[in-house]
Amino acid sequence: MAPTTHSRERGSALVEFALILPLILMLAFGIVTSAITYNHKIDLTHAAREGARYGATLAQLQCSGSPNPCGTKTWAQVVQAVVVERAFGDVTAADVCVSLVSGNPGGVIASGFAVNSPNANGSCYSDGNEDPGKRVQVAIRKAGDSINGILFKIPVTLTSQATAKFEQ
Repeated sequence: MAPTTHSRERGSALVEFALILPLILMLAFGIVTSAITYNHKIDLTHAAREGARYGATLAQLQCSGSPNPCGTKTWAQVVQAVVVERAFGDVTAADVCVSLVSGNPGGVIASGFAVNSPNANGSCYSDGNEDPGKRVQVAIRKAGDSINGILFKIPVTLTSQATAKFEQ
């Protein structure tokens, strides 16, 4: 009895699946880790915006002569703490740079610098803002995330910047 076509192809689907499975897994892990990294980026953007808004409000309280709302910390340390809290633990205070800036180009009034964030000119970042008024700048820079596809790993550095106008 001659072997049928069906019996000669037995197991070929399993071999094809074994060949394609690593590619499917790399794609799936890459998509999942990319989504997690993007979620961290969204958290950092939210935290920078919230920190800048809070910093502008806190600076307004300090400049209006009200009692020190910062306690024993500086204005910048309080804003850094708010940013870290709003980032849900994705960053540390060392990843956050906060400045109260006035004029164009910005002159720093008060600041708290992270080691890896500030520019040489003393501000968190150059925002290109032509507004001569005061503003709060918050910059976050976080290294350590990665996109992992089993056989490859792409390191990612997440950054976010926000500016809030300080109005008296």
